[in-house]
Amino acid sequence: MSQPIVIDFAKLSKLIINDLNDTTPSSSINKKYTKEDIIRFMQNPRKNQKQLREVSRYLYEASPNYKRLILYFACLPTFDYIVTPYGLNIDKVNKKTFKTQYQKTLDLLETMNLQHEFLKVLKIAFKEDVFYGYEHMTSDSYFIQPLDPDYCQISSIEDGVYNFAFDFSYFDKYPKKLTQYPQEFQAKYKKYTKDKKNYRWQELDSSNTICFKVNEELDYPLPPFNSVFESVFDIEDYKKLKKVKTKLDNYMILTQQIPIDDKNGEPNNFLIDLDTAIAFHNRAAQSLPEQVGLITSPMKIDAIKLDRKQTDTDQVAQAERDYYNAAGVSQFLFNSEKVTSAGLVRSINTDEQIIFTLLRQFERWVNRKLKNFNTTYQFRVRFLDTTVFNIDDVFEKYLKAAQYGMPVKLALGASLGLSGSEMVNMVFLENEIMQLQNTLTPLASSHTQSNKGEVGRPQKSDDKLTDSGDKTRITDGNVRAFLLEAFPRT
Repeated sequence: MSQPIVIDFAKLSKLIINDLNDTTPSSSINKKYTKEDIIRFMQNPRKNQKQLREVSRYLYEASPNYKRLILYFACLPTFDYIVTPYGLNIDKVNKKTFKTQYQKTLDLLETMNLQHEFLKVLKIAFKEDVFYGYEHMTSDSYFIQPLDPDYCQISSIEDGVYNFAFDFSYFDKYPKKLTQYPQEFQAKYKKYTKDKKNYRWQELDSSNTICFKVNEELDYPLPPFNSVFESVFDIEDYKKLKKVKTKLDNYMILTQQIPIDDKNGEPNNFLIDLDTAIAFHNRAAQSLPEQVGLITSPMKIDAIKLDRKQTDTDQVAQAERDYYNAAGVSQFLFNSEKVTSAGLVRSINTDEQIIFTLLRQFERWVNRKLKNFNTTYQFRVRFLDTTVFNIDDVFEKYLKAAQYGMPVKLALGASLGLSGSEMVNMVFLENEIMQLQNTLTPLASSHTQSNKGEVGRPQKSDDKLTDSGDKTRITDGNVRAFLLEAFPRT
């Protein structure tokens, strides 16, 4: 009598089949959008502006790689600035009036707290490309209220700065929010309710608005890092595959063969009856861990190997490299594997150029505001090309220029993080009130004492090193060479 094969199918099904189908972990970003959605949106980005904006917002919350990329660029500039006069007739300057207006300008910029407000602008702009905001200002407070980009669109350019119109049907959908908006919105909404066809879109007063666009070369909004959208999904896909493969690497299938009497030539002549085989199968199955399956069969079964080849590359790492390549930034900024100081510095320099162009846009917006603030004398803001990475180099540049009498003391103070108002007030406090220049002696430094105890030329900065020089510094190669020469192996 033929006897059936005994297999622990239930355990194998639970271990392998279900795990392979479980490709949507709770943290997956694939809950709302797919790669196919991204491809479809990018085929017509002008038409799918809203969808692409939503994708960027969603990835910012769901993907740590995308969020770090956005924050990296947004937090790169320090927004250090100086206030300079222009259009002066030096022979006719009234010093008292000039000083008064200059101080008022500094006080205005201090109240605006540009570093904090512009950081918030950049975080949104790098996600959505365009930031639409409305200013709220009193004599001693200031903040910028972000507006819903779905109800805003760029309408004109004034003095090189964007203006925008607002869709007042917004308050038809959210009537309770009208009282939370400034008086201009309430007045223009009343006009809209009387003629909804002609006054649905109305341009807001440019003296109270700010509109900032990262992709100035495009006439429609497009998230700056749209090129990495697909790569974000690739990373998630490979992470899930890697998780499944790792589980499969730990699986094992045991086989126990039922002995057969093959001497008399009769088929299916088992030396152990079915009940005994099932009993031993069940006992063995109960003692096995979840990662081990069991098969009881009279047939000989070859070994089943579920592990990957050792030469299989890490697809997650490859997907992350592709992601940063698509973003145009160095992977070394977020992963220190195989990094050299010189290569990293050059990569950061490239990213800084992007930020410097955006600083010029901020300058034009602030300076347009200052044109309407002063009458007799005109002042303008200049943002220094400082970032969190180059701030020491910028300080050294201005320090050397100041030593040769160049008029850069304000820029030198700004490179230390001092605003114009802080610079003026601290100089007054230290020199006029506390007279610290008479009570404090200069600290010991290379400018006040010689370095007789030091031997050799000064050490180069990291960004001046070649790749080989950087490796030598890291591994102390020169010291090692000296020791080998002084104490050769016998």
